[in-house]
Amino acid sequence: MEKFDLIVIGGGPGGYPLALREASKGKKIALVESESELGGTCLNWGCIPTKSLLASAATFRSLKKASEFGLSCDNPSFDWQKILKRKNDITLQLRQGILKLLENKGVTIFKGKAVLNKNKIVKISGYEEPVTADKVCLCVGSVPFVPPVFPVNRNIFWTSNEALIADKVPESLLIVGGGVIGTELGQVFCEFGSKVCIVEMLPQILTGLDSAVAKRLTPVFKKGGLEILTGKKVESLTEVDGRAKAVIDGKERTFEKVLISVGRRVNMSFAQGSDIELELERGLIKVDDFYRTSEPGVYALGDAIKGPMLAHKASYDAMILSNQWNECEDSKKIKADYSLVPSCVYTHPEIAWVGKNEDNLKELNIEYKTGRSMFSANGKALTAGEGEGQVKVLLSADDKLLGAVIWGPEAGNIINEATILAGFKLSCEEYGMLIHPHPTLSEAFSEAVENARGLGVH
Repeated sequence: MEKFDLIVIGGGPGGYPLALREASKGKKIALVESESELGGTCLNWGCIPTKSLLASAATFRSLKKASEFGLSCDNPSFDWQKILKRKNDITLQLRQGILKLLENKGVTIFKGKAVLNKNKIVKISGYEEPVTADKVCLCVGSVPFVPPVFPVNRNIFWTSNEALIADKVPESLLIVGGGVIGTELGQVFCEFGSKVCIVEMLPQILTGLDSAVAKRLTPVFKKGGLEILTGKKVESLTEVDGRAKAVIDGKERTFEKVLISVGRRVNMSFAQGSDIELELERGLIKVDDFYRTSEPGVYALGDAIKGPMLAHKASYDAMILSNQWNECEDSKKIKADYSLVPSCVYTHPEIAWVGKNEDNLKELNIEYKTGRSMFSANGKALTAGEGEGQVKVLLSADDKLLGAVIWGPEAGNIINEATILAGFKLSCEEYGMLIHPHPTLSEAFSEAVENARGLGVH
């Protein structure tokens, strides 16, 4: 039985960075991936494919607005198959890059389903001999959750996986769940002509987003063509004559397709046929501050454990765990801090937030100051035809950043200013001394901070 220093189960944004970090230290590393390709959900079924489709949708939207820029582009059209090909080409390029990195570091890659057994013995489908290691890390990611009461015909009742490989744009689409997946894919199909209805049982879309911002954004999304029903429930879903019949708040409606996007759950396929039973907590693998599971020598990170199910959080986990194992003199004091994990939604307008929001601060009875800056007053935003939206920052009494939320152009990039400002605990006075180039979108964040301090110019 071949032995490694570390076996990583899962080649996504938590697994492959951990394998690379440990291989860089001269260790013998194995990575086991059950899917046909490396990259995990993010690269193959999540972040990257959806952003490719959203980029195509944004370009199509820009073509339809060409006259606003003094250009002529009458009756623009699209080719859905070419849009899908572009998406596939991008994911292929990135997968090949990951494979090359792993090969260059000498990581042994096994393609097959892993089953973890006692004494850190891993059986891999397609291989006769099991492998073992001093340590095993479960970087297994997550899979779409579908309530068992919903139909199983994936030709009509999609998860995000089926939506990303749809052979055509449906004429009508019901989306169950108004989270990140639902709103992003809803905008994609809406932009290309589908009549999209998003049903969210909670009072607002995008749970976790500042409620005032969510309330402001809902009519913006509706203006873009989405039908959004909040505080409503899809009471039943059935298949009738090749279409979906839904009962929504007591009313029957039919749709060509349904996208079920009500959440994700841990991918526990590694435990099927296993002789160990890891301790779970609320459906997640329970770990301590050092990513140790209840099984000696077995670790877990990313979507499989507590914290937001985000690719960058998984990569952060990999960095922290590797540092705990190796690099830092006082590594046992290094612990993950998820209080400043940025969240991004790549809709139009784009949305991003980090830290506390006003709802959190009011609930905690923490005093704060608010600063805003409108993109309608930002020269760069206006020249791009993207003047809708704002930056909102929340400062403590001593002018430290508590949180920020942005909706508008390039929100996902601008939010890094907030993450750095809060993460390094800089005072806003120090931040205010930095020079932002003009004209840039980042000036809007700087202006919001200055407005919170009563020093804003605009």
